[in-house]
Amino acid sequence: MLDDTSDPQRVPPHDNWLDLQTAREQLMEHIARFLTTSAGQNAWDEHNAPPVLGLKVSAGLGKTRTALECIAKHGHEFLKKGHILFYVPTLDLAVEAEKTFRELNSDHPSFVLRGRSAINPRTAAAMCARSDVAKEIAKNVSSVTRALCREETRGGKIVEAACAKGCPYLAQEAITKPHVVFLAHSYLNSKPPLSCPVALRIIDEKFWKEMIDIETLPHDDWMFTPDHLKDEALKKCYIETQETVSAALRDKKPVHLALRDKEITAKSLRDLATAERLAMPVLELDPGLPENLVRLQIASFDHAKANSIKVRSLVFNLLARTIGRGGTERLSLAKPTEQSGNRALLKVHQLDEIPVDAPILLLDADLDETIVSRFCANAKFERLLTRPKAHVIQVSDKTLAYSTLKGEEHKERRDDIVRIIKREVERARKKDVLVVAPKAVLHKLYEDNGETFNDRSTQPQMLHGATARWFGPRLLGVNTYSDFATIILVGRLQLPVVALEDQLRALFGDSDMPLSFTDGERLMASKTSLLRADDTRVDVKVRSHPDPRGAALLRQSREAQSEQAIARLRLLSTDTPKRVLVLSNVPLPGLPVNDWLKFDAVVQDKSDEQVSKKYQKLERAIDGANGPVLRGIRLSPSGLTKDAKDVFPSFESAKEFRKKLPSEVMLQWVKSIAADRGLSATSMLLSRSMRGGHKTHAVVFTTAKGAQQLSQHLWPEFDKHIVSEERPVIRNDETAVLEQLS
Repeated sequence: MLDDTSDPQRVPPHDNWLDLQTAREQLMEHIARFLTTSAGQNAWDEHNAPPVLGLKVSAGLGKTRTALECIAKHGHEFLKKGHILFYVPTLDLAVEAEKTFRELNSDHPSFVLRGRSAINPRTAAAMCARSDVAKEIAKNVSSVTRALCREETRGGKIVEAACAKGCPYLAQEAITKPHVVFLAHSYLNSKPPLSCPVALRIIDEKFWKEMIDIETLPHDDWMFTPDHLKDEALKKCYIETQETVSAALRDKKPVHLALRDKEITAKSLRDLATAERLAMPVLELDPGLPENLVRLQIASFDHAKANSIKVRSLVFNLLARTIGRGGTERLSLAKPTEQSGNRALLKVHQLDEIPVDAPILLLDADLDETIVSRFCANAKFERLLTRPKAHVIQVSDKTLAYSTLKGEEHKERRDDIVRIIKREVERARKKDVLVVAPKAVLHKLYEDNGETFNDRSTQPQMLHGATARWFGPRLLGVNTYSDFATIILVGRLQLPVVALEDQLRALFGDSDMPLSFTDGERLMASKTSLLRADDTRVDVKVRSHPDPRGAALLRQSREAQSEQAIARLRLLSTDTPKRVLVLSNVPLPGLPVNDWLKFDAVVQDKSDEQVSKKYQKLERAIDGANGPVLRGIRLSPSGLTKDAKDVFPSFESAKEFRKKLPSEVMLQWVKSIAADRGLSATSMLLSRSMRGGHKTHAVVFTTAKGAQQLSQHLWPEFDKHIVSEERPVIRNDETAVLEQLS
C-alpha cells in the first residue's frame, strides 16, 4: 500500500477508550451499585421520580449478560416488591435472554411474556386463539380482554369466551408471584397482561421509537364540519379553529399564536374535544357474543369514521392542553402521496411516556443523553467505551445511497459492489463474510444475479458466497455472526426527512426551544470529523439536520445502525482483528478507520494514488502504451518525453505531469507499478561529467545486479550510472491495500 501523505491534526484518543477488562469490571460495578442502592430506597427524589441510570456501552462488551448476572445476585430485594421487567427489542431476543438467565442457575423465577399473536412454544399455535380479531379491534375498544375474553358485569358475574378457559395468553395475567419477566420493547407503550406490580425496569437497546405514535386524519375530514355538531356556536368555533390551524400549518407559523390572535380559548377547544368524544361510535362486543355476531359487528363498524373522530378529539385536546404554556409543534400537514391514497393528511405526533413507578436501568451502545432526558429528566449517565479490534476500510467519496444504486443506469456500480464481495469471500479463505445493506439494495443485487431475496426468511441467505442481512432491529443483539471474519456494509440506512421530522415533532414538539426544520425536506451539509486508527482526525462533510435534536435522531438511525451491524462480529473480544469494509462515506463515531479510500480504489483493491489520473498515466507509460513494456524510465520531464513519447508527446506535457509531483513520490509510484506487474525495480542516479554534478533520477526494471549494465544500455549519453539502493523492490502481499486474512 502506498503511504498516506495527509497530515491531519493530532487529537486525543476517541472517548478515552477503556481496555476490555476494565470496561467490563466498571460495567459490573455500575449495575451492581445501581441495583443495591435503588433496591433500598422507599422514597424517590423531590419530584417523586424513581432513579434512572443510562449506560452507554460499546456493543459486544456483554451488557446484557452482565445485567442478568447482577439481577441473579441482587434481584431478591426487588422481587419482594414485584416483577423485574427486562425489555429487549424483539420476542426472539427475550427468549434468548431468559435462556441465558436460566443458565446462570439463579433461583429467581422467570418467564417470557408473549403477545396474543406470538407462537406458544408448547403448542406451536398463537397464544390467543382469536389474535386476528384482537388485532382488528384493538384501536376501537378500551380493552381487548373485556371485549373478547373475560368481563365482569355490574352484578359481579364473570362472563368468559369459550376460548378463555386454558388460554395461555390470559394465564400470564394470573401470575401473582413476582418474576423476572422478559418482554419485547413493544410492551413499553402498552399495558402488559401482568397483575403483579413492577419493582424494576431494565431496558436493553434503544427504546424511544416504540414510544412514538403518529395518528393521521385525511385533510378533507378535517376541513369540513362534522355532521354530529348540531350546536351553532360549536359549529362556528369548529370552523374558526379549523381555518386558523390549517392556515398556520400551511404558512409554517406557530399554531398557538394564531389561535390566540383569533381569541380561541382553551375552554372552547375542550368543548370541541368533548363533542368529538361523545360522538365516537361504539364497537359493541362482549365475551359472550357468538363468533358470527362478533364478525358481523366488526364488519358493520365504521372504522374510518371512528378514526376521524378520535384524531379530531386528539387535536382539540392537544391544543387545549398546550395553548396556555407556549403551544405545540406536534401538528403538521403532509402532502398527498401514493401511500396516503393521494390525500393530504393532518398529523398528530404523540409520545407515550415511560411509566415512573419503579427504578429504570437503560443499556444501549447508541444511548443519546438528549433523547433519554426527554423521557427521564433525572437520569444519570455513564460511558464505557472500548476500542474495536478491526482493520477498517471506508469509502471517502460516496454515500452509496439507494438512489445511486437502484436504476439500470447504476448496474455498473452494483457490479463493482459484487466485485468487492467476491474478492472478500475469496480473501477470507473459508472464513465467513457478512454483507449488510438496506433491503431494497439487497433485492437489486439478488435480482442482478437472477435470484430473489426473501426479506421475510429467518434462514441465512447467500450472496456470492457471503451471508446477506439487512439493517434493522432484527440485527440488534444477535450473536450469530460472532465468528465471522469480515463484514461489508453497503450504503447506510437513512430515514426519509419526513419520517425523521415526524420523530422530531413527537419527541420535542412541546419543548421550550422551537424546532428547526429542513428547507424543502433536504438535509444540509455539515462539518464533522472522521477518526483514524492512529487517533488523528480528518475533517469531512456529511448531510445532517439543521436542528441539533434532529441531527441526534438522524445519527440514531443512520450511524448507529451501521455501528450496530458491525458489532455483530464482536470486535471487542476477538484475538485477531477482523476486516470491516464500510461502503459509505458517513463517518461512524466509534469506528477508527485504517484506510480512507475512494470507492474506485476499494473496487480495484488499490490506494487512492493508484487510481488517480496521474498514476494511471504513468502506468500507461511503463506498459509501453502503443509499444512494448519499458525496460526503464527516467523521471525528469525531458526523460519522460524521450522514454515514453506516446504518453508524453512533448516536453510541456511532461512538465505539467511533474508539476507538484516530487521525485520521491514519483519514484514510489514507479516501484509500486513495477511490483503490481511482478517486475524487479532498481533506482538509478544518472549524471554527465560536463554537467557540474547534476543528477537525473531513473528506474530500471531489473535486479540491482544487472541494473548498471541495463542503465548504460538504455541511456548511453550519461557518463555515470549509480545504483541508489542495494536491494530491488519485489512484489509481496504486504504492499496490497486490502491484504489477505492470516
